[in-house]
Amino acid sequence: MRDSVRALAVLLAMSSAAWAQADPAARLQKKIEECSRHVSERFVFFGGGSGVLISEDGYCLTNHHVAGTLQTTKVTLFNGKTLNARLVCTDALGDLSLFKIDPGEDKLPYIQMGDSDKLEMGQYVIACGNPFGITQRELDSKYYPTITLGIVSAIHRNQQTYFDCIQTDASVNPGNSGGPLVTLDGNLVGINGRIATRYMNRVNSGVGYAIPSNQIKNFLPEMKTGGTEGKIYHGQIKGLAITTALTDGQGARVAGVRAGTTAQKAGFQTGDMVIRVNKAPIFNRERLLGAIGTYPENTEISVVVLRDSEEVKLPVTLDRFIDGQYLPITARNKSRGYLGAKLEEKREGLTVDYVAPGSPADNCGLREGDILTRVDGLPVRTAEEVISRIGELSPGDQLRLTVQRGTQTLNLKATIGRRAEE
Repeated sequence: MRDSVRALAVLLAMSSAAWAQADPAARLQKKIEECSRHVSERFVFFGGGSGVLISEDGYCLTNHHVAGTLQTTKVTLFNGKTLNARLVCTDALGDLSLFKIDPGEDKLPYIQMGDSDKLEMGQYVIACGNPFGITQRELDSKYYPTITLGIVSAIHRNQQTYFDCIQTDASVNPGNSGGPLVTLDGNLVGINGRIATRYMNRVNSGVGYAIPSNQIKNFLPEMKTGGTEGKIYHGQIKGLAITTALTDGQGARVAGVRAGTTAQKAGFQTGDMVIRVNKAPIFNRERLLGAIGTYPENTEISVVVLRDSEEVKLPVTLDRFIDGQYLPITARNKSRGYLGAKLEEKREGLTVDYVAPGSPADNCGLREGDILTRVDGLPVRTAEEVISRIGELSPGDQLRLTVQRGTQTLNLKATIGRRAEE
């Protein structure tokens, strides 16, 4: 009788396995289950945000806007252990921070980096995170992050300082920031960071953006060495003006080259059509800005332009990104005064949405998430009010800022800078 029961169990197991192999939905479910378990074991809880381990000795990634300028913090692993993590380097512009956990003599499970350039639209991906901080310790003492399944909606999106991001419809909400985006084979292809919202409703809209793994690979070597005083900067080609006119997908047209700049020294000429940056094909201005923005400053890249129907290869070493074209807090007088921050008029108040690295705003201690309440002692409610006040100042003038940071009220003093020429 016992042998018959054992034989029946084996038969049922074989039938179940055969059914799983024959049924596409069952195969997909099994793959999702295996991938979910794999990525969960490598997940890192960063306070109200997310992160992921990328090495057995404790290197882990999260968003800059999750960790801010914290030099040390407590993180929790999947197994329930709480450990210290120290900031190694941060990329404020690209919204990425590298931390190092001290695992002692233990070797930590980590995720392998995938090739984000091989993603295809419609491909399944998994987002792993801690939305709204809902994760609690389970009966087995482990912390299980939330897993959501979606597809790659678009690739090579240029979303301002998310230069070349992946768009996905996997549910991503506040708290998912810094968490991994993985393919079903368990490889990291992105770090989730932003969501598109409407009407100040900060919940999933079906449009999420992730920093691609190939961009991360470009930055990691220098980030592991600490960058420049704990910071790393993106690259750009100074003196290169690109037309905003449509080119029917043929490339990005050079509208002008300023004398004495990197663009001129590299050999760019007005009228050139940029068609490739390294191996990345270029089809318009946004794609060019996105492709260049995936490299740190001082990186040597190869730009191919079409000139008189011939391809010309131009080697160029990237300058530091200081364009600030997405930063509305600037003076509008001839002195080109510059603060270097972006304000958003949100329900909670006039909120600092971005601070340019090395800018006067950064130097005075202004941080993303601060709520600006007063400028030079006067209350402000709109970004235009701040722009107007800066417009009255010249480089070198002092500007007093009062901000609310959590429960603290801080008084900061910024020295207005001079905007670099476009």
